[in-house]
Amino acid sequence: MATRPKNIVIVGGVAGGMSCATRLRRLDEQANITVIEKGPFISYANCGLPYALGGVITDESKLNVQTAAKIEAWFNVRVRINTELISIDRASKTVKIRDENSPTKEDEDCTTLPYDKLVLAMGAKPVLPKITGIDTARVFQLHTIPDLRELEAFIKATGAKSAGVIGGGFIGIEAVENLKKLGLDVTIIEFLPHVFGPIDADTAEILHTEMRKHGVKLLLNARMTKILPSTGHSCSVFFEHDPENPLIFDVALCAIGVRPRTTVVSASGIETGKFGGIKVNDCLQTNDPDIYAVGDMVETYNLVAGTNMITALAGPANRQGRMVADHICGKTVQYRGNVGATICKVFDKTLGLVGFSPSTLDRMGGFKYEYVTVHPPNHAGYYPGAANMTMRVVFEVPTGRLLGAQIVGEEGVDKRIDVLATAMRAGMTIEDLEHLELSYAPPYNAAKDPVNMAGFVGGNVLRGDVEIVHADEFGRLRLQDYQVVDVRTPAEFGRGHLNAGINVPISELREHIGELDKKVPTVVLCQVGYRGYLAYRILKQSGFDVHNLDGGFKIVTDGGYEDLLAKA
Repeated sequence: MATRPKNIVIVGGVAGGMSCATRLRRLDEQANITVIEKGPFISYANCGLPYALGGVITDESKLNVQTAAKIEAWFNVRVRINTELISIDRASKTVKIRDENSPTKEDEDCTTLPYDKLVLAMGAKPVLPKITGIDTARVFQLHTIPDLRELEAFIKATGAKSAGVIGGGFIGIEAVENLKKLGLDVTIIEFLPHVFGPIDADTAEILHTEMRKHGVKLLLNARMTKILPSTGHSCSVFFEHDPENPLIFDVALCAIGVRPRTTVVSASGIETGKFGGIKVNDCLQTNDPDIYAVGDMVETYNLVAGTNMITALAGPANRQGRMVADHICGKTVQYRGNVGATICKVFDKTLGLVGFSPSTLDRMGGFKYEYVTVHPPNHAGYYPGAANMTMRVVFEVPTGRLLGAQIVGEEGVDKRIDVLATAMRAGMTIEDLEHLELSYAPPYNAAKDPVNMAGFVGGNVLRGDVEIVHADEFGRLRLQDYQVVDVRTPAEFGRGHLNAGINVPISELREHIGELDKKVPTVVLCQVGYRGYLAYRILKQSGFDVHNLDGGFKIVTDGGYEDLLAKA
C-alpha cells in the first residue's frame, strides 16, 4: 500500500528556507512542498545589497540567486511570493496565509494550508531605535531588494550629497563604504564607544583610522533623541550631548541590528529562548516535533559559550535548512552548533572575527582566559607587497581551549580566520596552533604562518615561558609604578615611546643590565613583541619581576592608547 506524500510547508525563502526546499526535493520526489515568502523574491543575496548600492555589483539581477519560476521548474516546488503567514493552528496542523493583494485583511481573504511538517525560516527584521521620526520617509533600511531600490531611487531623485548611517555594525559599515563610492559625505552614528561592538576597542580603533582616512566622520557614544524633517528632502538628527545643534543629512540609513521574527510563531505556543529566538533541539525541532525552525530566528548551541544563542549568519542558516530536510526524510542528524565566524570589508582593510573577544567574554562572565596579540605579515616579508595584520587570539586558562580571535589586515585575513574557526570547531587549543601544517610559498605565506605565530606566543604564555601585560590594563595599573624598558633602536624610540620609558636597545641590554633596578616591577616592550620577549627572557633569568607588553608599541599607537604615550 502506497504511503501518502508528505505535505511540507516552508515559511520563508532565502538561505534556510530554500536550502531546505531543494534538499527535500532531491530526497523525496513525491512530497508536496510549498514555500511561502512574504516578499517578492524567493532567494536573493541580501549580504550583497550594500555592494549593489555602491555599484560594485552592477547588475541587480545577479542578487537573485534563484527565481520562483526556476524553483518551480527545476524542483517542482510550489512557491507563493508576496504572501504572509497569519497564524499557525498546531491542533489541526494548518497554517493560515494571506496574499498581499487580498482585497481586505479579513479572515475570509486568507487561505488555509495543511501540513505534515512545517519549517519556519522567517529570518529577522531590522531593529529601529525608539525615537521620534525614525519611521519617516527620510530614514531608510537596507534589508531587502525593495529597500535597496527605494534608497537608490531617493538618492538619484534628490541628488543627495550627505548621508548619516545609524549603526556601526557589519551592514552599517558596508553601507558606509558603498555610499562613499557614490560620492556622498558620510557620517557614522554609533551608540557604543566604537564600531563593531563584538570586537575590542583597540582593534576597532584600527578600523576607525581606516574609515577616517577615507573621509568618513565618526560620531561615537551618540545618543539620538529625534529625527525631524529639514529643508527639502533632508532630515535633522538631534542628540543628547548637543540638543540645540542637530546634524543635517540628505539621507539617513538605519542599520543597528536585527531581531527574530517570532510574533506569529509565539502566538501558536512555540517556545522562545533567552535571546528572543525560537528554541530548537539539535534536530532543529521546536517544542512541537512537527514544526522546525532555522536561520536568523532560532537560538542554537554556541560551542564557546556552552549555551544557546542567536547566530544570524547565512552559512549556519543554509546548513540548518539542509539538515531539517534530512531529518524530515528520516535521516539521523545532529546540529553541531556554531562558533560565529564572520568577516567584513572595511575599505582597504578586512576584519575577521570568530568566537568571542576578551571584552565580550568579560561582559558574559564566567571565563578565565588570556589572550595574545601579534602583528605578522600576510606573506613572506621579503616578497613584494607584504603587509602586517593585527591578530588577537583568546584562550582559556589553564586548558588552552580556543575561545575566539579577531584579525584586522589586508590580504590573507580570510584564510587565517577560517583556519582559526576550523581549529575551534575541532576543539583545538592554543598550543595545537603551533603544530598546524599550513601551505607556504613566498607570495602566499611565511614559513611560520600567522596562525602558527599566535600559537607560539600563546603557548609560551600558557606554559609560563613569558608573562605579559596588556595595554588596556594600564587603566587600573599605573604605568609610572613600573620600570619601563623599551628595547627598540634609538631611532624607533625617538619617533615615540611610552611615558617614563627608558631606551635600552636589545643588542645592549646585557651590557646595561646592572643599571636596571631589580626591586621595581619591570615592563619590557619593542615594536611588535619579539624583541620584548627576548628582553623578558634575559631579565627573568637575571632575577627581575618582568612582563612583556602584549602587541608591543604598535598596539599602543594603532589602538588609541594616547594617554600612555610620552608627550612630544
